[in-house]
Amino acid sequence: MTTTMSAKGLRGLSKSLGAKSLARGNHLRRRCVHLQAQGSKKATTSGQQVGAPMFEEVDKAFGAVKDWNGDLSEFRMETELTKLVSAEDMAAKRKEFEGLLEQYSYRFQPGDRVVGLVLSVGKRGAMVEIGAKLPAFCPAYEVSVKNSTNVRALLKPGVEREFEVIPSRRGGETLLVSARIVESELAWKRVMQLYEKNTVVDVTIRQVSRGGALVEIENLQGFVPKSHLGMDLEKARENVGQTLVAKFLEADADTNRLVLSHRLANVQSNVKDLEVGSVIKGKVVAVKDYGAFVDLGLEFNALLHVSQISYNRLFNVDQVLSVGDEIKAMVLSYDANRGRVSLSTKKLEMEPGDMLRNPAKVFENAEKMASQFRERVAAAEAVARASAAESKPKKDAAEPAKAE
Repeated sequence: MTTTMSAKGLRGLSKSLGAKSLARGNHLRRRCVHLQAQGSKKATTSGQQVGAPMFEEVDKAFGAVKDWNGDLSEFRMETELTKLVSAEDMAAKRKEFEGLLEQYSYRFQPGDRVVGLVLSVGKRGAMVEIGAKLPAFCPAYEVSVKNSTNVRALLKPGVEREFEVIPSRRGGETLLVSARIVESELAWKRVMQLYEKNTVVDVTIRQVSRGGALVEIENLQGFVPKSHLGMDLEKARENVGQTLVAKFLEADADTNRLVLSHRLANVQSNVKDLEVGSVIKGKVVAVKDYGAFVDLGLEFNALLHVSQISYNRLFNVDQVLSVGDEIKAMVLSYDANRGRVSLSTKKLEMEPGDMLRNPAKVFENAEKMASQFRERVAAAEAVARASAAESKPKKDAAEPAKAE
């Protein structure tokens, strides 16, 4: 087997074939440099080709030098590889080389995941070394799922990370890659874990429209419908950039659909506080002759009955409360199955009639008065348990006598 090889290729071959071949290659280079140093003399002496006597040793090992004019940049020779290694070694080398070609294949396809090294970053995108013939290009819109146009703030030269090969409309040898797809997949995995656990999450309001609010969670865009905002649109616009709690309504990575509810998150938060004797905040949404309905952020409204507003007699509820008033009240009872909550403000009065004279004073001292109420209830329950324990032995002692 013969092949044509340049001086550079000869050096590479010599290195791969071991120390003995390397020594022979170095010997050849020294002879070539010596010949070039002879100046303007041609590569012939007395009409005889210089290569014939000077390269006899080289000829024996590598083959004859043919049609060389003495210029190293044009040096070519035919190399008979079988004189350097045995046929078995040659077959082993060829098999190893084919394995390397298979291992480091350049045939990238859209959808392939690759680890790339960021070489440079510009306004339009980044050049990424992925092991292909040419560096790949990551367009600015594929740099990250984060809503930012500053590419240099998202990618830094020298950073090594995962990319996905994406289809290219322009054709050519330069491949297109995306970091956004990789980030989006990881973000959706985290979101789906939270969705399956029915977790209350924090979201950031980015934009408010007539239909609701666009929010951001895990760098993904979600939507909170108007009916699930738990506030009017004007107040939502004032909260743009602020963080709210929310619960998942829908989450679908395939359709990139993410719908959440701030109102339901408030419900879950408030339900934890709906213990008898606890103080809760609410807004009066309706006033009737028999009392006031209060919005606690639940699926249903609570009732503050007229008899529970004050210890002093009250004839008209609207003398004390109006629609839109924000109040504090104590939970008297809570029935989750029937969806009923009963409230009281008279239990929070320091003096009878405080709700009629100064409601703000009642709300200011609400937690203190509710704590005292719970202490009285706990003391009464302790007395009741003690009385029950004392009466039980007497009953047990009476039973044997009855049996006799």
